[in-house]
Amino acid sequence: MLLLSVITLFIGPLLYLWLRKGGFVARAFDTIIVAVLIVLMAFLLIPESWAELGYWSVALMVAGYLLPGLLEGLVKQAAHTLHLISLLLALVGLALHAMLDGAILSVGHSDAGISLSLAIVLHRFGAGLVLWMMVQPLFGQRTAFAVLGFVGLATVAGYLLSPAILGLEGRNATPVLQAIVVGMIVHSLAHRSHVESHQ
Repeated sequence: MLLLSVITLFIGPLLYLWLRKGGFVARAFDTIIVAVLIVLMAFLLIPESWAELGYWSVALMVAGYLLPGLLEGLVKQAAHTLHLISLLLALVGLALHAMLDGAILSVGHSDAGISLSLAIVLHRFGAGLVLWMMVQPLFGQRTAFAVLGFVGLATVAGYLLSPAILGLEGRNATPVLQAIVVGMIVHSLAHRSHVESHQ
């Protein structure tokens, strides 16, 4: 799953270019990915997170939902004001997001873990696509690919460091991180119109 999640991150921009051509197969493929993610979120991951954490799951999902928007704002601010601190904060945020994904992928052995791992891999199509659209118009194609590579490496690091990451809060770490990641995925689904407006 780890290798697949990194590969799909890079497929995102290629899928975007394919979708721009308006092909029926490309749009059908995109629709299937979104549909599977919605089913996983609605029937497996969100109910499981609620069962584990109760009301805390809602707060953590909201935090995960807000994080990608904050990162996008930092990237735009860095581009328009040449503000290095904003760019560094955005890169740190992207790294943390990717490391959370990697850490969660390392525990995807239970039925619920497999569902979340599958959701993360599918989400990576959209994540790579959104990152490309955020970075490429402002900084160029080379920088966009470099950022995707950085996120891929951070995912691998999160996977390898998962014992330390998941050990920070004992047994509660996995459901907490799961709720945050679910919020991030919900954000990507809720903001599909932002992606489609660029096509």
